[in-house]
Amino acid sequence: MCGIFGMVGDNCVKGTIDSLRALEYRGYDSVGVSVKDEDGLHVEKVVGRSQNLAYVREKYIHATSCIGHTRWATHGAVTRENAHPFLSYGGDFAIVHNGVIDNWSALKTMLTDGGVQFTSQTDSETIAHLLQKNYDGDVLSCVCKTAKMLKGAYAVAVQTTFDDNLYVVKKRSPLVVGSSDGGNCVCSDVRCIARYAETVALLPDDAVAVVGKNVTFYDYDGNMLEADFFCPDKNDVVVPEEEVMLSEIYEIPDKIRAAKRGYIGQGGIGIPARRLRGFNRIYLLGCGTAYHSGLETAAVVRKFMDVDVIPVVASEFVYDNYPVDERTLAFCISQSGETADTIRSAERVTANGGYAYAVTNTDASGLVFVCNRSVNVCAGGEFAVASTKAYNCQLATLLLLFADIAVARRCVVPEFKNEVCRALDKAANAAAIALQQSSRIEMLAEEIKDCSSVFFIGRTVDYPTAEEGALKLKEISYMHCEAYPAGELKHGALAMVERGVAVIAVATDISLAERTEASLAEARSRGARVLCVSPYDMTAECVSLPVVGCLVSGIVSVIPLQLLAYYVAVKLGRDVDKPRNLAKSVTVE
Repeated sequence: MCGIFGMVGDNCVKGTIDSLRALEYRGYDSVGVSVKDEDGLHVEKVVGRSQNLAYVREKYIHATSCIGHTRWATHGAVTRENAHPFLSYGGDFAIVHNGVIDNWSALKTMLTDGGVQFTSQTDSETIAHLLQKNYDGDVLSCVCKTAKMLKGAYAVAVQTTFDDNLYVVKKRSPLVVGSSDGGNCVCSDVRCIARYAETVALLPDDAVAVVGKNVTFYDYDGNMLEADFFCPDKNDVVVPEEEVMLSEIYEIPDKIRAAKRGYIGQGGIGIPARRLRGFNRIYLLGCGTAYHSGLETAAVVRKFMDVDVIPVVASEFVYDNYPVDERTLAFCISQSGETADTIRSAERVTANGGYAYAVTNTDASGLVFVCNRSVNVCAGGEFAVASTKAYNCQLATLLLLFADIAVARRCVVPEFKNEVCRALDKAANAAAIALQQSSRIEMLAEEIKDCSSVFFIGRTVDYPTAEEGALKLKEISYMHCEAYPAGELKHGALAMVERGVAVIAVATDISLAERTEASLAEARSRGARVLCVSPYDMTAECVSLPVVGCLVSGIVSVIPLQLLAYYVAVKLGRDVDKPRNLAKSVTVE
C-alpha cells in the first residue's frame, strides 16, 4: 500500500520528493525521506503529503543518495513517530518499508530484551534495528541475514553510513530497479520510475539489489543473479497537477475505443481454440471495482456461454475451497496489477494446474509475471484512487475475451466477434451522450448529498452496476451506501427506507423494467427519494440513456453513477482524488 522511492546521484533529493507525489496513490497518511551526505544520514518526515517536504530540496544540496516513503498506515496510528524512514539504534542504517512483517512482534521482543528502545508502533522499525544488530562489517551479508529473518510480504530500501549504495530486498511486494546515465533508482511502481530510468528490472522475490554507480542482483546467500532489464513505457509518466477524477470519467468514450483497438492489436485471447474448448469452469477474480467488472461480465456472458462462469472476490478465493485443476481458466483482474489478493489468487490457480490470465492496466506488474498470459485494458494512466475509466475498459476487454472463447467453443457463430466490436463502438458513442447529462446529474447531487443513506438496486446485468455505483459513492463521499438485487429490497433493506433516504435503480432491460419500477414504488411509498437510470420511460424521475443492448449496457449505465459520486463528493467538500483511508494499489492482504 505504501510507496517507496530511492535514488543515488546529484539530483537524488529532488527526484525522490517529486516521485513521492507520484506515489501518493499508494497511500498519503504521512511522508518522509532519509538523505545521505558527508555528515551522515538525515531523516525528515511529516504527517500529510509530499508538498510538506518541499523545503528539503534546498536543505541538502550535497546529498549523495536519498530514500523516501509515502505511508498508508497498517501498524500504528497516523503520527510523525510512525512515519518512515526509520533509523537504527546506532544511526548507521535508515529504511523504508512497504508490506507487513508477520513475525515483527517476536522480533521486537528479541530486540527489546537486548536493550533496544523503539520509538514507533510500527512493524517497520524492527527492520532498521535488526540491520544494526546483524552488521558485522559487510553490508550485503547483513542485509541478506536480516531479510532471511523476516516473514510476510515486504519491499525494503536500505541506506547506510558505511557506503554510498542503496540496498533493496523484496518478497511478495512490488519493487523495481531503474538504471540511467543520470543515476540509478528504486521504486514501487514502473510508471513512476520511468521518468528517471532508461531501463528497468523487476527485483525477484528473495533477492537483494545493490544500487550505486552500478546495479547488481544477489540471492540471500550472496550469489550474483542475472538482472533482466527492459525499456519501460514512457506514456502517462507525468502526474497531473490538478484534480483528475472528472477528466478520467470524460475520457471513457475514447478509452472504450482504445480498449477494443488494443485488444485486437495484442492478438486477441492468445489461447488455442482446442485449449479453450477444454475448460469446464472459468473464474473472474478481483477486488473492489475489479470484482464488479467480473460480476458484470458473468451476468452478460451467461446469456451465450456453455460453461460455468464464476465471479469470486479474490481475497475469498485465496482461502476458500474453490476447485481448481487443469480444466480451470481464471481471469485475474487488477487495474494496477499489484493487488496482493489477486496475485495470491493467480498463484493458487497456477499451483493447482489451472490457467491464470491477467487482465490489467499495467504490463510490467507482479500479476502479469505470475500469470500464464495477460492482456492490457488500455485505459491509460488512472491517477484518482476511485477507479472509473479502467472499469469501463475492463468490461470492454472482458467482453472481447469471452467473445473469442464463445467462438472457439462454438457457442456462437464466428460473426459474433464482429457483433461485439460493433456493440463496443455503439457503447462508446452512447457513453459520450451519457456524459452530456453531467449538468443535470450535478443538480441531482445537491439532493442526494443530504440523504442519510443511499440504496442502489438493479436486476441481472444491472445489479453489478448498482454495486459499482454504491462503491463509488461511499468511497469518495463517505456516505452510507448499499446495493441489492432489486427483488431483495423487500427482504430486509426496506426496513431502513424512510424519508431522507434515496433509492437509485438501474434498469436497462425492458423486459424487467416493470418489476424494477415496482421496487421503486415500494421505496417511494416509505418516503424515499427515488431515481432511475434507464433508456426507457419510467414513472420515477429518470436519467435517460441511449439503448445499446445487454452486451454493453453496463459499460454505459455506470457513467451517470460515476458522475453522481463525483458531484456529491465535491458538494460535501471531499478530496475526490484521494479519499480518506484508501489507496489505489492495495499491495497487502
